[in-house]
Amino acid sequence: MQEIVAVAVSFFTIPILSKKKVPIGIAICICSMVMALIGGLDLLSIKDILKETFLNFNKVRQYIVIAEVGILGVLLRDYRIIDNVIKYLYRTISNKRVILMSIPAIIGLLSVPGGAIISAPFIDRLGEEANLPKTQRAIINLVYRHVPMHVMPYSSGFLIVASLAPRISLYKLAGVNLIFVMLYVVIGYFLYILPIKDIAPTSGRISLSNLFNLLKYTSPVYSAVLLNIFFGLPFYLGLLANLLIVYLLSPKNTFLIDITRAFNFKILSALVGVYLIQGVIGEMELLSTYLTAIFADPKAIVFGIVLISFFFGMTTGYQPTALGMIMPILAALPLSDMQLLFYCHFTFEWSFIGYFFSPLHLCQLFTCEHLGVSTLELYKEYWKLFLSLVAVLIINYFLLGIWMS
Repeated sequence: MQEIVAVAVSFFTIPILSKKKVPIGIAICICSMVMALIGGLDLLSIKDILKETFLNFNKVRQYIVIAEVGILGVLLRDYRIIDNVIKYLYRTISNKRVILMSIPAIIGLLSVPGGAIISAPFIDRLGEEANLPKTQRAIINLVYRHVPMHVMPYSSGFLIVASLAPRISLYKLAGVNLIFVMLYVVIGYFLYILPIKDIAPTSGRISLSNLFNLLKYTSPVYSAVLLNIFFGLPFYLGLLANLLIVYLLSPKNTFLIDITRAFNFKILSALVGVYLIQGVIGEMELLSTYLTAIFADPKAIVFGIVLISFFFGMTTGYQPTALGMIMPILAALPLSDMQLLFYCHFTFEWSFIGYFFSPLHLCQLFTCEHLGVSTLELYKEYWKLFLSLVAVLIINYFLLGIWMS
């Protein structure tokens, strides 16, 4: 009972700390410390958790990737490379509906917490031209900003899976997630893009020159993936190539200094916090036994995944928290690779649903602040999207269950 109370109380410190403007990463780290103290862990257990969190080579590699991705995101913005991406997107695509979806999706390739603030001004301007309500602009920005996180193998969620369940192929997970992503994009299109009436086409046209420039300026995002697919280069090394491309696209004498300045401890601390929580829960024998019993029961496993994933995504406003709790238990069960992939996919997507609609969701907070939309106004418009995504996951469960059985 003490362990369950420890988990419940500690997680409710996150929204309290967030209201006090404590960064989400620091709040998650504090949550792990509160959980350890209330849970009655001894010093030896805490020492083992810290050792596993900071000295495990696989986790250290994930920290390096997160640090590199954060630096990359800042440099792409500060060196105005992302502006060139958007410029050539305009020159290549004439359909403004497609541009409305594409800009936040391209920005979403930068795995930076609250990154929707980068695309919000562009969506605001296009939305004003089309006479869209502010809430509609906000939802378009939020929906398409989160498309890449389901398929980018160096997003935070994928890094957690790679570390805690190495049996799972990240590319197979991305492939299964792609089914959800396609439906997610289509739902967003029919609910928020298709109803747009007053939207004139741009002067953009596909040409080899514009297409080449679009590929050139987006290359710092996708090069690490290509290097991993074709040469097996780990992401923590492949992302160095991405940074080199940034330098080649915009050579500056201050490049190394800019890298140092772009390092974001807040991003890194969120991943550290997730691993600390995972370590603390791993030391709680009663809770681990209880969760294992739920997930080991074929009749309860899906319900447990849905409930726990959604709850921790919603209460923390950070999707990897749920993955960090659930994946070690799933990975320890006697499941086939296909079954593990199946359950990982649903953990990934249900935790995303909780995170996306969480009042602590940084992208939502920043977008609402920029567009002058209240959270209440946003939630009044969210219900169709929420019900649609829940329906997609329920249908997906039965269809994938038949296909993967």
